[in-house]
Amino acid sequence: MPTEHYQRVKTFMEKVGQSTPTEVIIPDERTRLLRARLILEEALETVHALGISVAVQEQEVEMDSCTFMPDKPVDIEGVADGCADISVVTIGTLIAFGIEDEKLLREVDEANLRKFGPGSYVREDGKWMKPPDWTPPDIAGVLKDQ
Repeated sequence: MPTEHYQRVKTFMEKVGQSTPTEVIIPDERTRLLRARLILEEALETVHALGISVAVQEQEVEMDSCTFMPDKPVDIEGVADGCADISVVTIGTLIAFGIEDEKLLREVDEANLRKFGPGSYVREDGKWMKPPDWTPPDIAGVLKDQ
């Protein structure tokens, strides 16, 4: 069963004429490009609201090709709006692929919580690193069950 948030995003997508399949699919190129643009646009708006500028050194964007520069004031309303918008566009992407969110999010959340086992640690940049015996979320299983 999808979450209430999923249902609201689905209603929005239907009102604007976007496809909301009921089974797992791979959407056409036009839909995938739209979803990619929406995700990137909202992510960059949120990064800017955090007071960070991003410079890209290469044509193909990868994290290693980006420089993050804290050089602007933080826009707390922009951060809140950006995070909410990121949620909307990512849930919308799941909808475009016909993937329900509730079981998927639970599976990923549980895998993230397993990262606190013996041997886990905090990296210098603040990212929590998983223990050696960590098991990833069973995404394929969630999709198959759907």
